[in-house]
Amino acid sequence: MHTMKRKMALIFTCLLASFILLFYVRRPILTGSLTKQTVYLWFLNSFHIKDSCREPMFMLVDDDSGMGIFKIHEICERVGLKATFAVVPSVLDSMRIDSLRAWHRDGYGIALHGYNHGRWKEWTADEIVGDINKSIAFLEEHDIASPDQIGIVVTPGSYNTRAIRKAIDSLGMKMVMGAGVVNPDTTTFQWGRLFITKDTNLDEVRDILERTKADKGFIIFGTHSSNPDEFSAEKTEAILRMAVDLGFVACR
Repeated sequence: MHTMKRKMALIFTCLLASFILLFYVRRPILTGSLTKQTVYLWFLNSFHIKDSCREPMFMLVDDDSGMGIFKIHEICERVGLKATFAVVPSVLDSMRIDSLRAWHRDGYGIALHGYNHGRWKEWTADEIVGDINKSIAFLEEHDIASPDQIGIVVTPGSYNTRAIRKAIDSLGMKMVMGAGVVNPDTTTFQWGRLFITKDTNLDEVRDILERTKADKGFIIFGTHSSNPDEFSAEKTEAILRMAVDLGFVACR
């Protein structure tokens, strides 16, 4: 009996030591304050096996598809990269539909953000799947993007419930939320991101980018370009240029 207990204690000690070593060597990069979502995603990413052959990568995801998308497009054209627009179909007018269609054909990404930006945290998985499919049907009907070209769901309100995860995973799509975590690479199911606002500190972002580059990670920047109280075109452009200058590869 005592021998069995000693063996179990030794196994536990070895596992604990392995976890501590793994955490020390590969701990995820946090980009903001701790929240329930941040801790959850940070913990998951602690155990993710990264592709060490990757280059550091970044993406810009702009939410809500309001009139601010035109400012994002201008910035991207100047910097020389393609953003991904998280679309809310119910708010789109003909001008934005035509623009998103043309931009997508030019290489810009299209993601889903809820047909009406609904309160998914109160919905069942089946209801969320129905909402996603409704958005996909809209985008296909208006020739913005075909179903096989849409692989990312940006959860409305950055919600993250079991039902949301089940719904998105069942459709084979990637999930983006607001947790402030740099992703180990592009293969994980759930992605965190760093929002760019008027209050964003450029020196702090540079530090995050430099650490992400050393770790060959994947950082997603988020913007709410249609919210003038939050959005800063100047800081958005400065950060995107910073990423390019540091050698990050843009993806969508």
